[in-house]
Amino acid sequence: MATQLGQLRLKLVRLQSTRKFVRWGNGFSLLATAAVAILVVAFLADWLLDMSRAQRFVLLTLVAGAGVWAFRRFTRPWLQQKEDLVELALQVERRQGIDSDLVAAMQFEQTEAKSWGSPDLENAVISQVVDLSPKLDVFAGFSSQDFRRRVFIAAAATAVMLGWAIALPGYFGAFFNRLLLGADSYPTKTQIVSVKVNGNAVLAAGEVKKLSSPYGAPLSFVVTAGGELPADGFGRIRIESLDGNIATDIEISSSAAKRGGDEKSPADAKVEVSSSTVFRGELPRLMDSVSFRVYLGDARSQPMRIDAIPLPTVDVEIKVTPPDYAKEFATSEADGKTSRRQLSVIEGSRVELSVRSLNKNLERAKLWIGENGYDLTSKDRQRWSFNITGTPFESVSEPLKYRIEVTDTEGLQLESPIHGTLRLKSDQAPRTAISLRTRRVVPTASPPIVWSASDDFGLSKVVAQVQVARVDGEVEEDEVEIAASVAGKPHPESLRGEYHLDLEKYKLVKGDELKIMFIAWDYRGSLEPQKSFSEPLILSVTDQQGILSGLLQTDEESAKQLDAIIRRELGIGEK
Repeated sequence: MATQLGQLRLKLVRLQSTRKFVRWGNGFSLLATAAVAILVVAFLADWLLDMSRAQRFVLLTLVAGAGVWAFRRFTRPWLQQKEDLVELALQVERRQGIDSDLVAAMQFEQTEAKSWGSPDLENAVISQVVDLSPKLDVFAGFSSQDFRRRVFIAAAATAVMLGWAIALPGYFGAFFNRLLLGADSYPTKTQIVSVKVNGNAVLAAGEVKKLSSPYGAPLSFVVTAGGELPADGFGRIRIESLDGNIATDIEISSSAAKRGGDEKSPADAKVEVSSSTVFRGELPRLMDSVSFRVYLGDARSQPMRIDAIPLPTVDVEIKVTPPDYAKEFATSEADGKTSRRQLSVIEGSRVELSVRSLNKNLERAKLWIGENGYDLTSKDRQRWSFNITGTPFESVSEPLKYRIEVTDTEGLQLESPIHGTLRLKSDQAPRTAISLRTRRVVPTASPPIVWSASDDFGLSKVVAQVQVARVDGEVEEDEVEIAASVAGKPHPESLRGEYHLDLEKYKLVKGDELKIMFIAWDYRGSLEPQKSFSEPLILSVTDQQGILSGLLQTDEESAKQLDAIIRRELGIGEK
């Protein structure tokens, strides 16, 4: 009996395949139409809004999401539909007004149908359907009008895409390149060929390169353009901070650009500008990382980025070691470690210098003393030291001016070299003074001499120098040590006292004169000490009568001075 309904089954199978083809055609034609619509909307959004790479990434995500939504909304329902032969037989019966004979015959044909009821009835139904099969049109009542309409719309949309690709290949290719996060731009009458910043190519052959520049450095822009150039010879560069909160425009112009007062017509200007394709502009100072775009004619470049990199920041550390003799008296200004660059040091001091980078590794550091340069050394590229052996810093003997230059691993240098000065803090000669109560003495006297001596960094000794000029013209000299430093103890900065000069040992007679000076010697370690002399005191040798005469003379002078004071106060003698 299987062969009796074979013709019917073959027709139903063809109907099943045809309907499956129609369902798939409906689903994918709707998807194709939706895809074209989505791409057109995406193109208009990108073209009109001039989206950045980040915005285009969001757009690509939306396009993919819209595509998934369209598939699930329009295509998947058609693909999920399935029909078996019995269901198709039922649809044929309903569309052609046939009783349930088709379905009954197909069911009676099954093996298990023998146990259902009367075999005669089953055979009769099957025979009736077999007779009906040759003239039965299973496709009658099934319309493909919707299918053809959807396919036509999808074909028209596809044709639009193909027409776009053929008529405007530049726009078509640029859109898909940009949609896939490429760097292409849409065609314009003006073409931006290349962009250079400070001589470095940022845009060339459609390829964008990252550029870095030091903080505070000026930026010089050179834009090479072709095609139909601006008539006035001017364009602009839009510069924005990376967060977009700060923006500024700088003007770029060609060598043929004309400002106010130009009498040329626009047509003449256009021809003149077209002969030059180089536009220049400058940003005086780069203060942060920025992105920028070039706007020239109807062309606008893709965003380009300049990263502001910090200049090296360094700290100079100086350690001053004064001479041994002055260490205990050295002040904080001239001893120990300091970051000051203007210093006063004691002559003979040892000055050690080091440079420490505060923000990045350094490639080299160099110290200049006059015209002589000395390279600093480092183990970690962070701290650089200076070998002072054989240099003026080993023992400072004169004022020095120095400068420090550093270069980091990116080739950047300080905005200006570090300058410093070492001034000499002179070790002054010692100071000494003496005084006497009287200038007339007898040969056997011991006149008290009050004396004092001081020095910046300590005294080594104080001596009294006595010169005797005798009546007969003979001159004798003598030195007496008044004070001296004690070995192993600090050298005193100041000394004072009263020294009784024993005149009896000089065998003096009336009429002799003595000239007395005190000499103070400072302490300078292994260096040659300095000495200073007090004002000389002159003593006249006389007898007792001479002493009394001197006293009377002094009293008379005092009385005269006192009388003059009294008269001036009382107004006596005034007219």
